[in-house]
This record gives sequence, C-alpha cells and structure tokens, in this order.
Amino acid sequence: MSESKHHYQDNKDKKRDKSEEYKQAAMDNLVGWQKALADYQNLQKDTDKRLASLSDFTTSTCIFELLPIFDNYKVALNHIPEDQKQSSWAVGLEHILKLWETFLSDHSVTKIKTIGEPFDPYIHESVGQVSDEAQADQVIVEEKLAGYQMKEAVIRPAMVIINNK
Repeated sequence: MSESKHHYQDNKDKKRDKSEEYKQAAMDNLVGWQKALADYQNLQKDTDKRLASLSDFTTSTCIFELLPIFDNYKVALNHIPEDQKQSSWAVGLEHILKLWETFLSDHSVTKIKTIGEPFDPYIHESVGQVSDEAQADQVIVEEKLAGYQMKEAVIRPAMVIINNK
C-alpha cells in the first residue's frame, strides 16, 4: 500500500472514529436532555399538586371560619314564626340559605352524615351518650352540631350523641 493510500485510509478511519464519537456524544446528550425533561415535568406535576393542596387548605380554612355564621343563619331561619314564613322577607332569607348551600357545594363541601350512621371518630365527635336497648350500639342518635368535609378532608367534625349499650 502506498503512503498516500495509507494516509487516506488513516484519515478515513479517524473521521469514522470521530463520527462515532460525535454520535455517541449526541446520544449521551439526548439521554441527558430526556432525563432533564422528565425531571422537569415531574417537578411541574409535584408543584401543581402542592399548589392545589395549598389552595384546598386555604379554602377549607376560610370555610371553617364561615361555618359558625352559616350555622347561626340556619338557626335564625328556624325561628321565623309560622305565620310569617310566606312573607317576602322570609322567602328572601330562604333564598340566601340556598346561596350559602350553593357556595359550599361549589367548593366541594358536604355535610357529614350523622343520625342512624355508625360512629366514626375520624368524622364524628361524641359529645354525649344515651343507653337505648332499641338502638344499635355505637350508632348516632342525635346531631348537636353539623360537621362538614371538603373532598375527603374533614373541615369540622360533626358533634353527636351516640348510643352506648
């Protein structure tokens, strides 16, 4: 083999080696970029979850503060004299109650079920007990204060009286 052919072959081999080296570097970079993109997407999802959780916490805290007003409003409505329940002001107050209920529903707030339900310490708080043989044991027989939850989180447990045989 002549010197020029040998030199030409060496250059060709060097170029092929360099080309393979560049291809490998490009593949390494691509894998790194793909990993960085996946890490970034995971970070975005985690951040979105944290922001949603913070938003839910803030909303539930605000609703917790509003619940006593809602409770007292319902008590006041129950004290409207029968002969005035059809008057325009009483009907207007009933309409405001519907607005309250819509507001709570729009924020995924639901009333915790109580009477006739088995006592659950995660959502109910026992504030008294009775002993009634006609009722099942550990069943709620009276609600003293309504409890509420937002999605799965308890905002305020229901205050209840339970049957304790």
